[in-house]
Amino acid sequence: MFYQHMLKPHELALVIPNANECLFAIHTKLTERDYNVAVYKYGKEYFVLNDVRIFKQIQGIDQESQGDEEELLPYVEEAFEDNCYNLVEEKLVQLDLNILSTISANSPVQVRYYEFVDFT
Repeated sequence: MFYQHMLKPHELALVIPNANECLFAIHTKLTERDYNVAVYKYGKEYFVLNDVRIFKQIQGIDQESQGDEEELLPYVEEAFEDNCYNLVEEKLVQLDLNILSTISANSPVQVRYYEFVDFT
């Protein structure tokens, strides 16, 4: 099962260190380009997912506050199988979130956070 939340970048920076498994997608319009990133966290590892299928799926379920993890995790798995990811350090994720927190004062930053919960 997943729970979706809309967060601000500084809120996300506080939440993700405590999550074991989550996915978050960030979108904002910068002066030079659109900024879109999807990050999957499992344990202590962070993976930037470079797969448009994930963004399309997130757009398709953006109105759901909770749902079945099978609506998202197969897309994450496909990104791994197709080598559409980069492993990044937590400090780089936190740096980006700090920068986005500053930017969000002037332009809206949309953050969708999906926390996966296993009830077994």
